[in-house]
Formats: sequence, structure tokens, C-alpha cells
Amino acid sequence: MIYTLPNGQNVDLAKVTNVSRIRDMGHDSKSIDKQKIGFTISLKNREIIDVVDYYHYSDWADVKNRLNLIRKQVIAKWEQEKDE
Repeated sequence: MIYTLPNGQNVDLAKVTNVSRIRDMGHDSKSIDKQKIGFTISLKNREIIDVVDYYHYSDWADVKNRLNLIRKQVIAKWEQEKDE
């Protein structure tokens, strides 16, 4: 099953081996005041897909909640794929 991330990137859930926790990924080098937060999806072919969003300190909670929802959807679809 192919899952499409909000950025348009497709993930073949049959190849997923792990979905990491959400974590702070540090300062965005292209911006003065933005930070990166996200999680990674590891695939069987050792490919890693980074799911990243950017935040300013004042909107950290909203961005984390949005990423958490995406992560939960990916995990639910991945588990559904494994059961089939």
C-alpha cells in the first residue's frame, strides 16, 4: 500500500521497518529563527524518509500536534498493511 505524506512524497508501507519518535532536529540553517522538528521512516532498503516541519518557538505545540497526527496515521496504515 502506498501512503502519501502531506508534502506529496509517497511511502510504500510494505517496505517500512520503523517509524521513529518525534524529535527536535535542530536549527534550520536557512532561517534565523526557525527550528526543525520531525520523525523518520526507515525502509527495508536502508532508505530513510525524513518527515520534517519548521516552527518558531511560539507555534511549537501546534506543529508537534500536526506531526503527531501524521505519525499516528502512518503507523496505523503500516500496521494495517502488516495484518493483510
